[in-house]
Amino acid sequence: MVLEQVRTHSMLEKTATFTEKETVALTGLSRKQLYNLSVSEIVQPKKNPITYTWNQVVFLKVLNLLREDWSLQVLEKRFKEFPDKGIEKLIEFIPKFLAVILIAKKNGGIDFYMVGNPGSNNENFGQPFKRAIENIRNGKSLNYEDVTAIISNIIDNCREEDGIKKISIEKQTLLIIPEVIRELKKAAIFPDEQEDITLKVS
Repeated sequence: MVLEQVRTHSMLEKTATFTEKETVALTGLSRKQLYNLSVSEIVQPKKNPITYTWNQVVFLKVLNLLREDWSLQVLEKRFKEFPDKGIEKLIEFIPKFLAVILIAKKNGGIDFYMVGNPGSNNENFGQPFKRAIENIRNGKSLNYEDVTAIISNIIDNCREEDGIKKISIEKQTLLIIPEVIRELKKAAIFPDEQEDITLKVS
């Protein structure tokens, strides 16, 4: 039964489409911002009528959360620098990752990382987590180990309803993708908990 739900869940995510109005409501971006992202070829919706895929909605929500710490111009510039088809691959795979992190570099550039599974053996996250917090306090940039330690701590210690989705430290932003998706699913009438999984499909 659970496997069947997962399959249904996955199929709906792949086939769901959202109108421009629904995408505005879900992501918090304005129509003008969506249009500008389309013109700049960051996110290309289908036309006539304009519709967005589930993965595009997830990416746009992530983008809007990053906008709380970074300007849209800075983010657009960073994503335009992705290799050919890189942004399309990023949009396709972003729901499968645990986190994204943006870090401002001293030379004015921006590093963008996607963090995969930190590993199933998280018993010894205590020391790495303490070290990560110490690095934050000392104004050091987070590295991969720091990020995975923080994510492991969040996964092990946060109840679902109290999930943390964003951590901002100076010029560093860490987004926890599963929390972003959980929030989106609730807003899109796409509950995790119900057996009869329904998603608004345009």
